[in-house]
Formats: sequence, C-alpha cells, structure tokens
Amino acid sequence: MITVGDVMNMRAFDSIWLAAPCEGAAEREVTGVGTLDHEPFTGGYEVFTSGEFVFTTLGFAGMHPDLAEEALLALIEYGVAAVAVKPVVLKELPPSVAEASTARGVPVFFYEGRYMERVIADLMNLLDDDAAEWERNHLIDLILAPSDEQAVRSTFFTIAGVTGATIQCVAIRPITDDGASLRALQKVVEGVLAGYGERWDDVERTFVCRYRGMLLGFVSFKRPPLKAIAISDADLAKCIAMAGPLVCGISQEVSLGEGDLAVRQAMAALRTAEREDAGIVRWTTLRFDAFRAAARLYARAADLLRSLLFDYDAEHGSDLGPTAEAFAASCGEVSRTAEALFQHPNTVRYRLKKIKEVLSVQDATDRELAALLTLAYLT
Repeated sequence: MITVGDVMNMRAFDSIWLAAPCEGAAEREVTGVGTLDHEPFTGGYEVFTSGEFVFTTLGFAGMHPDLAEEALLALIEYGVAAVAVKPVVLKELPPSVAEASTARGVPVFFYEGRYMERVIADLMNLLDDDAAEWERNHLIDLILAPSDEQAVRSTFFTIAGVTGATIQCVAIRPITDDGASLRALQKVVEGVLAGYGERWDDVERTFVCRYRGMLLGFVSFKRPPLKAIAISDADLAKCIAMAGPLVCGISQEVSLGEGDLAVRQAMAALRTAEREDAGIVRWTTLRFDAFRAAARLYARAADLLRSLLFDYDAEHGSDLGPTAEAFAASCGEVSRTAEALFQHPNTVRYRLKKIKEVLSVQDATDRELAALLTLAYLT
C-alpha cells in the first residue's frame, strides 16, 4: 500500500510541507494520481477519486485568486487522498481551506521540486511498483500454502524467474520501521546480493522483494555447491551485513521445490534475531530455536488439517473430524474405525472419500491418508 507519507519521501521533491495541520495525513492511502488545471465552474471534479493524490500549480487562478480557494475546497469536499500545490500563484492557504483541510482530514501540501510532470511520473512508477509488489505478495502466500513441489517451483519462476536446483532465502527488516526505510534498504540489499552472486559461479540468480513489512531475498543456485555450502552460507551473512543496520534471518539451502521451507526458515531466524537483538541469525546456527520453530510449523499444519474437517462438519452437519481421528487411532483399519464409531464399514469408506476431497488428497491411498491423519492428530 502506498501512503501519503511514501509520496512525501519521493526524491522528486526538493521540499514538501503541510500547509495546515492535518492529523493522520501521512497514513492516508494513495491509489492514484491526478492534476488540477481548470476552474471549479468548468466541472469535471467527478474524474477524481477518493484515493488520488492531486497536483496543481493553480495557474488558472492567476488573475482571480478566489478561484484557487474554490478549487481547493471542492477537492477537499470530494475527499481526495491529498493535494500538493506548487506555490506559483498561491503562497499560503486561505483560512477557509486550512480549516476544511484540518476538519476533513484531507492534507494540503506546498512543494518545491522538479517539473510537475516529473513528480507525477515518479508517483505513477511508485504506484505501479506497489501493484507488482502486491502480486508478488499474493504469490508468496501461495508458496506458503499447502502445495506440491512442482507448484512451488512454478511459483518461484513466476516471482523471480529462477530455475535453479536449490534456493536460499533471507528475511530482513530495517532498524527503522517505515515504508521509506524498507524501500531504501531494498535497493542496497539488491546490490549486495548481486555482488554475492558474482563471487559464486554456482549462483543462477538473486532477487529481492518486499513482503508484509519485510524484505525477502532469494539466491538461486544452478546446482548444490556441496562442500562449499558452509562457506557460502557464512559469506552470504557477511554480504548482508554490508547493507547497513538491519535484522536478518538466513535459511539453509534447500531444493527449489522446497523453497517454501526456505522462506519459513528465514522468517523464523528473523524472529530470533529480533527477539535476541542479534543482528543476523542463520537457520543452521539456531539449534534449539530451530526445533521450536519446526514444532510451531508442525502444530500449525496439524491445526490447519483439523480445522478444514471441523469447518466442513460445522457447515454440513457431518462427522468427518471424529471419523478422521478414529481412523488415525485405528492405524488405518476401516473395520476397527467402524467398530469404534458404531458405524457400518461402508459408511466409514464414504467418509474417508469425503475426507480426501476436503483435504485435497483425492489420489492418496487409505494407507497414505492414515499416515497424514496420524500426524495431524498427534497433538
């Protein structure tokens, strides 16, 4: 999400300042960009949307200053995200505009900087980048959802164009928790990972993206570096340290089809780094914390499977959950499950088929399903 605060931090501005007090101005969401170049009485304000950041020189009000007041009041009333005025015609806000801005929470800025067209172009690029980042976030969510190795490989290719044999992930947060710091750090991390890739012949590609308040960096290897893994792992940590003040978690190197595991490991190591104020933490050095993180992941996976059956039962008045638990306790024997539930074996077989559908494992054998459910109901 792009906010007014993100726009204020754009390099296209030499300076930008609030023309009147406006609480929460920096947090307002920006979804588009517009320009104001005509008087209020010509109409056309319906072209603006509530999420637009509107730029203007108010040049049309050069001979009639009252038109500037009318135009700004109209935009504030319309509820745009913000208005930025280049002080060519208007040097300060009329009292009525200042009062409306404060009361409605629509910030009005004055700014100095490059040509308005350049400022608008920079903001449009920022919005396009944010839209692409949202799509990557969605794809990473898909990676972290239950899926097979081929799906993980395919999604990594869509996100970063990687096709290597193995992948390693780093999860990073800046010391200062704000969007501008994250974007600035992204550029630096992209540079240091590129430098890391140049030093190792086996590196296929490096890639960095923003994901839910953090950076995720990926290093894809053409083939496992075998005996060099420990060396390359330590070298990666040294490279990340060159990016400046940050906290970071580094995964172990895993096959590309298990890339979701690398992301989970990196985020778990990042949590340890944040909790212990440790700077950079590698999964391979977590020791007990690695098992704690794995236990949490296992518990969540088990909860997910059980909740899918519970939700289905709640919606359809069925008994898939109790059947699944009894089937696991009976070591996958249908007859023992039927006895435990006081049901006919055919009823149990029907429920098992439905359980496979709900859990999206239709092709699993009864033995494979029993193994899965045994793990799900261990906790």
